[in-house]
Amino acid sequence: MPIDQRRRDEIATAVAAYDSANPEARLPRSTVPLLAAMFPIEDVCQRSLQDLAAEGFDRKRLAANLRRLVEAGFLSRTPGSGVVPDTYRLHLPPVRR
Repeated sequence: MPIDQRRRDEIATAVAAYDSANPEARLPRSTVPLLAAMFPIEDVCQRSLQDLAAEGFDRKRLAANLRRLVEAGFLSRTPGSGVVPDTYRLHLPPVRR
């Protein structure tokens, strides 16, 4: 699903602000495209890693990148079960714990 440019700009601005405030813990370069693919219009995503990898994201790094985004406060994760994938919720700006 195509993402609205304003939504992509909101994501890019939040990521840039995070990276500026955390120069020693910058997010991966794929963060903006990944978040844009996961959250084109809504703040909830329930897609499998295989589905996201099919959009061109490195399957080997995808799980680690998602964990990093949870740690950074951009995502919260509710584990799935069986064939139901995990549910991710987007937080802009990131939520500090």
